[in-house]
Amino acid sequence: MISNNSLLKRAWPVIIQSAEAHRKPRWLPVAKSKIYRIPKRPSVSEEERLELLRINNNYKTQMRAIRRFYHEDMILEKSSRDSASSELSQRLEAEEWERCVQLNEQWNQQVAADREVRRQEELAAMEEYALARMEEKDRKLREEIAKASEEIRREKERSSTYITPENLEEAIDRALANPTDYNYAIDLKGNMYPGRDTPIANKKEEKIAQSA
Repeated sequence: MISNNSLLKRAWPVIIQSAEAHRKPRWLPVAKSKIYRIPKRPSVSEEERLELLRINNNYKTQMRAIRRFYHEDMILEKSSRDSASSELSQRLEAEEWERCVQLNEQWNQQVAADREVRRQEELAAMEEYALARMEEKDRKLREEIAKASEEIRREKERSSTYITPENLEEAIDRALANPTDYNYAIDLKGNMYPGRDTPIANKKEEKIAQSA
């Protein structure tokens, strides 16, 4: 015999669906039954409208006061913080400026010392260069003087053969007595072959003339 409870259990469905909140997806169009439907404008009485306006104005006024209060408080806090930070920044800036001045003075002293050393080295180099140029100039001058002295000595030696007004008559007589013919030839061995008009002075020249 089957009991009523077992029959009821067998009659219940296996899957139970529950109704949940549902929204139509955005990509679906408006339902055909709602295309031409105009929603009814809510009617509000004049007293209710004025009351809502008053409440809204009070809310805006209070919120504006709260925002202004926080804004002024924030500005005051920021100004106090800025003043404190400005004093600190001024003190740090003064310390940094003093440190930079000291560092600059150290750099200037170092640069001045390096400049003095460089100037001494350049001065020594210029002195050495000037001394070398003076020595070179003195050497060239001595060489020129020695060369000029040698030229003067040779000219003095050759001056003994110069024709002067005192020995002019003697030079003319010697030239007339000893005529010179510059029509001659010299071979590769250095032998001189005089011309036809040159008088033969010695036997060697006679042999040369006969062989010619």
